[in-house]
Amino acid sequence: MEKSEELFVTLPNGCKICYQTSGNPSDPAIVILSGHGMSMTQTPDAFVRLLNPPDHPHFIVQFDYRDTGRSTAFSEPPYGERVYTFDDIVDDIEGLINHLKLKRVHVMGTSMGGPVAWLTATRLPDIVESLALIFTSPVGRIQNETDKLPPMQMEGHYLLAEAYDPPTDRDDHEGWIKNYAAMSLALATQPPTEEERAEARRIAEITYHRERESGTMWTKTNHSDASGVRWPREALKLVKCPTVVIHGAKDQLFSVEHATALRDGVEGATLVILDDCGHELPQRVQKPVADAILANAKKGEELKAARK
Repeated sequence: MEKSEELFVTLPNGCKICYQTSGNPSDPAIVILSGHGMSMTQTPDAFVRLLNPPDHPHFIVQFDYRDTGRSTAFSEPPYGERVYTFDDIVDDIEGLINHLKLKRVHVMGTSMGGPVAWLTATRLPDIVESLALIFTSPVGRIQNETDKLPPMQMEGHYLLAEAYDPPTDRDDHEGWIKNYAAMSLALATQPPTEEERAEARRIAEITYHRERESGTMWTKTNHSDASGVRWPREALKLVKCPTVVIHGAKDQLFSVEHATALRDGVEGATLVILDDCGHELPQRVQKPVADAILANAKKGEELKAARK
């Protein structure tokens, strides 16, 4: 399955988005929403291929969020202000779907991509056929008294902080690449295999050079401001498409109670727990995750066909 070249579109809101596609555009699309500060190159190619099996083909759409990869880099806001919100990010996704003239879409959102995914589904109920919410939460790190969920776990923050060791020289390319790779493996619950370490290094090198070229390596921290609010939990009840919640039993940021709350927040949603897995997508869980996404997508496709 070959990917297109990197393509660009300037949306009506003025934001430039870099994206790639693979598969046949006549098949239902799967739009991949990454996590906080992550560009499209950080989703493993092997996992993407699993989403387009010969017996259940899909048109795969990957893109760089604003402030990641080669999409628009936004200036740092004045202290105490946010450059943009989740709704602005959803505008980008809706704009990309419209640009590609997609009429049948499955949306998968990982971590910060979760709330962006369910907001997209509520905006486009006639287009989004299924929703996959992966390693995420209904509220994020902020909640109110009625949410009654465990607070965001600090273990993940400690592990990420320990791995974050950027070089003092802004032009130390090798140092930056090593740091990108270390951050991508920081939440591993099992020692990464040599193959996984090599893949992390390959992805880090590609991602670093793309983000350095566009300047987003310095601005992707804007995602922290966008996501540092209570996430739109109440919008879950507006989701009407088949939904699967996929979560690691050892997630170091969001406990399983968050995943259970997500499942309970969407009518008819199902929950898949990955044993011995944290806030990560190692090779050993890529097929189970893809299988769960595809099984849920099939529900959406069958439901759409039954309504015709």
